[in-house]
Amino acid sequence: MLLQVKRYSERLLLPLARKLKKIPANAFTIIGMLSAIVTFIGYYFRSLPWIITFLIIVEFCDQLDGTIARLQGPTLFGAFLDSTLDRIGDFFILIGTIVGSYTSFEIGIIALVGTFLTSYTRARIEALGIENLYGVGLLERTDRIPILLLGTILQLWFFYAIWWTILVLAIGTNATAIQRIIYAHKKLVKQKVMT
Repeated sequence: MLLQVKRYSERLLLPLARKLKKIPANAFTIIGMLSAIVTFIGYYFRSLPWIITFLIIVEFCDQLDGTIARLQGPTLFGAFLDSTLDRIGDFFILIGTIVGSYTSFEIGIIALVGTFLTSYTRARIEALGIENLYGVGLLERTDRIPILLLGTILQLWFFYAIWWTILVLAIGTNATAIQRIIYAHKKLVKQKVMT
């Protein structure tokens, strides 16, 4: 992964997570998804302060729900809900950049497809019994939202900042999907040879 946000976020958020651990982790997952929908509205109305504020909330909740879940004891439904609502959030955020005319339809859709493929390849590979894919690939979700947040902040000064950011995400997410396909091929072929 590019930014390795997850590596540092748990240490930073752990004291807060301990104070909030009586609140279900799923509540923060839902807040994150709702914030992504509000971010879409911000992109639609081209309100950069609005977008920046709610992207920060999306990222904060995305990191916090996992930290709290680990303290509470992760559940299968929690993992399922987190993954599902993250995809809904990704959809609204990336479609927002298209309807707000911050990027072209083609580049936005390529980024959206790459985002979904990144998540799908991870889920499918892990379902086949290969160990956790955390860290395999250039851009995970924990990288994508901060990169988009940075691009949105730069948009305050540079007119095409979000356009370039979505292009980077389009390339990076699809590259990640390809990396994971190659990784799965190596692992699955090795398993076949060993059996």
